[in-house]
Amino acid sequence: MDKKIKISQCMIVKDEEKNIRRALSWGRDIMWEQIVVDTGSKDRTVEIAAGMGAKVYHFSWVDDFAAAKNYAIQQAKGDWIAFLDADEYLQPEDTKKLVRCLETLQNSRYQGLLTSWIQVDGSEDILQDKSEGEKEKLKWHKSRKADGTVGIALSGTQVRIFRNRNSICYQGRIHEKLYEKNGSFFCKDVSREIAVYHTGYTPSEMEEKKKAERNLYLIKKELEDHPGDYNLMSYLGDSYFQQKKLEEAAKWYQQAVSFMPKTISEDSIQGALIFKHLLLIYMDASDEKAAIKVYEEGIRRFPKEGDFDYIMGKKYVERKQFEKGAHHLQRAIGQMEQYGSGAISALLSHDLIGAWELFDFCLYELGNLQQCVSCSVTILKADPWRKETLKTLLMAFKKDEANTSPSQVLAFLKNLYRLQIPENHKFVLEAAREAKYQNLAAELEAGMF
Repeated sequence: MDKKIKISQCMIVKDEEKNIRRALSWGRDIMWEQIVVDTGSKDRTVEIAAGMGAKVYHFSWVDDFAAAKNYAIQQAKGDWIAFLDADEYLQPEDTKKLVRCLETLQNSRYQGLLTSWIQVDGSEDILQDKSEGEKEKLKWHKSRKADGTVGIALSGTQVRIFRNRNSICYQGRIHEKLYEKNGSFFCKDVSREIAVYHTGYTPSEMEEKKKAERNLYLIKKELEDHPGDYNLMSYLGDSYFQQKKLEEAAKWYQQAVSFMPKTISEDSIQGALIFKHLLLIYMDASDEKAAIKVYEEGIRRFPKEGDFDYIMGKKYVERKQFEKGAHHLQRAIGQMEQYGSGAISALLSHDLIGAWELFDFCLYELGNLQQCVSCSVTILKADPWRKETLKTLLMAFKKDEANTSPSQVLAFLKNLYRLQIPENHKFVLEAAREAKYQNLAAELEAGMF
C-alpha cells in the first residue's frame, strides 16, 4: 500500500520475546518501515522480528541508551520517526489519528508530537513517568490495555514521534532526551488525542529485567559527567527506593534537595516526588523530626501539593496519633478542594475518598461524634458500600447510645439503604456486627425495619 506519510518505526530491544509481536503489530498498517536494533538478545526476539518483516540491525551495547537510539535513527529513511519501546503501543483508534495528524503537519514548523504517556497494568498498580523539559500533565484514567485488561493509570507526556532530521538526536546514557542541534525543538501538543501506553515498569517486569540495577549503574556514570545534576541524584534515589535500600535512597534524595534550584516550578512532578519519598522513608523509620523538616520544605516549594499532608496524615493514623492525623488529612482534602487534581496530589487524587474515610475515623477517635456522623453520611452518599465508613458511623451512634436509640439509628439508616433488599440488609448487618453494635444487630436480625 502506498503511504502518503512515510513513518519509520524504530526501537531498540534486548530479550523482548514477550513483547515484540505486539510492538510490531500495533502500527503495522501505517508504518512505511519497521527498524529493530538488537543490543544482545539471547531469546527469540531477533527471529520473531525478522519473521514479521522488520529490518533487524545489531548494536554492541555501550551502556548508553542515547547511542543505541541514535544508531537506530541513522538507519531510518522515512519522513517521520515513531520511536516507541517494545513494551509501548498505541490503541488502534490512535494510530489512525496519528496519520491524519502528521498529514496536517507535513509542511508546518513542528518537529515532533507531544503525546500522552500512560503507565498502566492490569493489577491497578499506580506508576508514573515524566520527561524533564516537556510539558507536564497528569490525570487519572480507567484504561483498557490491548490484551483486554483494565487498570487505573497515571499519565504524563512524552515525545515519541518526531521528524527524521540529522539535527535531531538523543542525549544522555539514561533518561535520554531528544535534542535539536540547531536550536529550539517545536512540538505540537496532541496529548488530548493520542496516547502511548507503557507496561514495562510493573513489579514483575522490574524484577525480571533487573531494570533498577541497570538504571543504577547508568545513572551513576551519567552523574560522573554531570556532578551537580539534581535530577540525576533524584533518579538514583528512585532506583534505591525501588530496591528498598531506603537509607541509600534518602541520602541521594537529600543530595538532590541540596542541589535543587532555589526557584523550581511548583508543579514539578519529579521535584515533588523527592519530598514524597523522603516523607515515606522518615515516617516509616519513626524519624518524625526529619519528616517534619522535609514536610515544611516540601510545602514551601510545592504549595499546591496535597500528597505531603496525605502521607503525613495516613502515617499518623497508623500510629494512632489521631489529632495530628486529622490535622494533616483535613489540610490535604482542603488542598484538593482548592487546587483540584492535575499535575499535583497524585496519591490523594487516587484515594480521595480514602482520605475522607481516615479523617472520619480520626473524628470518631477524638470524640467529635457529631462531625463524625456528618462526615460519614457525606462519604456514604458518595459511595454507600464503604463498609469501614459505615462501621465508623455505627460506632459513633453506639458511643452516643444514651441519646440515640438503636431504633432511631435504624430509622436513620433507612434514608441510606433500602433494607428490604437482601443484599443491603446483609451489608448493614455485617457492619453492625463488626462495629460490635449488638442492639442494632439484634433489631436487624429481627427484621424490625
